[in-house]
Amino acid sequence: MKTCFTKLHKVAESTMDNIVSLALADHDWHTYADTYSSFDDTGVRKSPRYESTISQGIYDTWNEDMQFISDLILPKALEPYAEVHALNKIPPDHAIDAHHDHHRECCVYLPIYPVREKYMPFEYFIDNQDYCIDNYEIGQVYLCNLKILHRVQNSTELPRFNYQITLNRPYKEICKLIAS
Repeated sequence: MKTCFTKLHKVAESTMDNIVSLALADHDWHTYADTYSSFDDTGVRKSPRYESTISQGIYDTWNEDMQFISDLILPKALEPYAEVHALNKIPPDHAIDAHHDHHRECCVYLPIYPVREKYMPFEYFIDNQDYCIDNYEIGQVYLCNLKILHRVQNSTELPRFNYQITLNRPYKEICKLIAS
């Protein structure tokens, strides 16, 4: 199972309350590309640091108020490998079908809302077996291998929120960095 995901560390419950509050304030969401893009010295638009190129079809959003989440969950040793930071929302009764990520190797993953039994699992499929990040501990941060077949089915009446930081190195390489 270590080829699917690894537990990294835990965020304090009081901090998770702040993260949940921010996630649920979705009327304030906007993409970094919409409002925080900048221009270089020649007047050419620079790519925003947090603009996502991942085509999920649901939501890839970030705003500057969310930076504290990245600061909390991303181990310092992994900062040079971070590419996309995104608060993701899967609406009720929506799914992301089983797939391998083509443009992402792995990610730091923080399940946010809903808590415990109502949080639909992140499912992996290896040799016809199903492995889940399911009924997570509040504030547990995971390193997830996105090259293994995986899916999410949100069959609840609640939106499903998680925060992901895409890393640009293979899962096994990141595991070695964490171990050292």
